[in-house]
Amino acid sequence: MLFQRQQTTALAVEATKKFLSDNPDATPSAIADKVTNEQMASGLKSQDRVHIFIRAAFTVDFFKHKQVEKNAPAIAKITQGKNVMERHLISACEGLCVDKPKNFAVLLKQLFDEEILEEDTILEWAGEGRTEYTLESVEEDQRCAMRAEAEPVVVWLQEDDSSDEDSD
Repeated sequence: MLFQRQQTTALAVEATKKFLSDNPDATPSAIADKVTNEQMASGLKSQDRVHIFIRAAFTVDFFKHKQVEKNAPAIAKITQGKNVMERHLISACEGLCVDKPKNFAVLLKQLFDEEILEEDTILEWAGEGRTEYTLESVEEDQRCAMRAEAEPVVVWLQEDDSSDEDSD
């Protein structure tokens, strides 16, 4: 069953990659519609949309090609600012950066800067450890390495949060 789901997801990712390649000027709405159609046609869950898109649109060297900046509007359409979708976005980012944990912190910060990830979502993720959102393909030592790399971002958000409270 898991293998079949992985194959189905891989097909949805490939179809989305082809769409992105064939339609470089596609609107964020058109991209979100394509991802939704792939997810539904594949019989996957709604939260799989974010995984499909990240795997289709991002490489581990995302920062070299400004992939966060370029794809932020489409990600916003896909996640719709919903906490559960943002948690799946973090999970998809873990999957992307599993072999380059240093890139994970950069990706988190860029998604925060583009207002795709909310501070509360990042802090919630940081405080929980492995959850139902964590991909099975991400081993615990890898997850811990990415969490450790993300520590400066987490501390910065916590400090920023406490300075906001001080100024109230």
